[in-house]
Amino acid sequence: MRTRQFFIAVLLAWVLTGCAPSGHAPVRQQTDSERQQSACRDAFSAAELAVREAGDMDTEAGRIPGYPHLRVNRFLSSFRDEVHGEGYAFWLKQLQDLASKGWRLEIKNLPEPSGEELQRTVQGVLASQATTIDALQSCSDKLLHSQLEDNGSQDDLKQRATVADNYETWERVVGLYPLTAWIFKLGIAQWHEKTLATYNLPLNQLPLSGQLIRYEPSPAKELAESTEVSAILANASKNPLKIPLPTAEDRQQLFNTFAPRFEIDVATNDDRIGSPELPADAAPRINTSAPALFQHLSHTRLGDTILLQLNYTIWFPARPKTSAFDLLGGQLDGITWRVTLLPNGKPWMFDTIHNCGCYHLFFPTQYAGTILQKAGFAESYFQPQPALAIDREMKPVLRLAATTHYVERVYFGPGQSDRVIQYQLNEADTLRSLGLQDGSSRSLFGQDGIVASTERSERYLFWPMGIPTPGAMRQWGHHATAFVGRRHFDDARLFENNYVILSDVQSESP
Repeated sequence: MRTRQFFIAVLLAWVLTGCAPSGHAPVRQQTDSERQQSACRDAFSAAELAVREAGDMDTEAGRIPGYPHLRVNRFLSSFRDEVHGEGYAFWLKQLQDLASKGWRLEIKNLPEPSGEELQRTVQGVLASQATTIDALQSCSDKLLHSQLEDNGSQDDLKQRATVADNYETWERVVGLYPLTAWIFKLGIAQWHEKTLATYNLPLNQLPLSGQLIRYEPSPAKELAESTEVSAILANASKNPLKIPLPTAEDRQQLFNTFAPRFEIDVATNDDRIGSPELPADAAPRINTSAPALFQHLSHTRLGDTILLQLNYTIWFPARPKTSAFDLLGGQLDGITWRVTLLPNGKPWMFDTIHNCGCYHLFFPTQYAGTILQKAGFAESYFQPQPALAIDREMKPVLRLAATTHYVERVYFGPGQSDRVIQYQLNEADTLRSLGLQDGSSRSLFGQDGIVASTERSERYLFWPMGIPTPGAMRQWGHHATAFVGRRHFDDARLFENNYVILSDVQSESP
């Protein structure tokens, strides 16, 4: 009996050891799909490494850890707790498009040796002869397809799809922010008072240091009536998230229709607008013989309503220093003017910042109602003049001061300019890959989103407010607009707590 039990035990042990390698659990073989995904992640890792080593990262949109084929901005991040089903799939596609634009520009900007080495690495990893761009796009599509089939990754992605704010908390801690912020609030209040005094002057009494020059778009551009704008917005919003995403043709027609006119007091060449250039191994400069506005599309949210925004940016060679003690002067300067459109095709809100994120001004139209702002520690939303009345004329004039380039008035009318210069409308994305004389390309913006050599001396005094390099020119997505409190120009719900769409506008015909 004991002999029989012994042989049975030996037989069982032999069977068990024969079914698996001694001392190891069974190894599951990867499927073809899993092998492809692994290779694709390796290819993206190689691209990321090459970009970082070259100092070539584009940070307009934020990277999402663990998802190299996706990137996110503040607007898309605001949907992460709301998207399901078709909405989730559409949201993923927007994140993919954002990432694709970013890494394509990064790879285009790589130095030639780095780009060639990356291509060899990617081709080796993927066993493919495709170019780096084509290979990564194919990988992006494969990873996205796999992600749509894996419902288990949704919660993880939504948790990670965030954008860090552009404030350094440690600087505020070290700078005793609860105390020093009061000093800044007093300075901001004084600036508000000074600005209001300027806006209270009649237009023809605004100070003039040089020649008044008006920059305006070509009159030959095709413009749209408000009924056409309304139709474009309605058609562009036919998607699961109702985000207005106009076609390229419609998009350009909108930019042409609402392109502003700038009336500038030109005292020196630094008051002329132009196009940024990157000389080899030199600081960026502005070519004033090529005046241009750089256009960029964005969106904002008011409750369940999503509004399309048209952004127009101009660049000056400098804000010249007025003395050795001028903390605000420095190389390059600029203004971004934004138009927020109603579904009826008319502007609801105008607002503007300097390209450092400074001097945020709000110019509501008659279609915007103001919510009584709650008293608090943060900066108020500064509106320096009464609401603008929109009729048929939808191209406002922005009056800018010499030297400081402060916006001194927004109005409709013929103006008093001595000379008119026409500007070109260019895509803002071209600044993320500017051509150099040797045939290569480089972004105007550094990996920190700041334009090199545009630092201001104010950074030595203003750092306790937590904004990195305050006063320097910045890329979209990096504009902190309040010294006291936390606020961003691209905040998805920037207007929501301060302005509303008046109820009678909702039913108004275009």
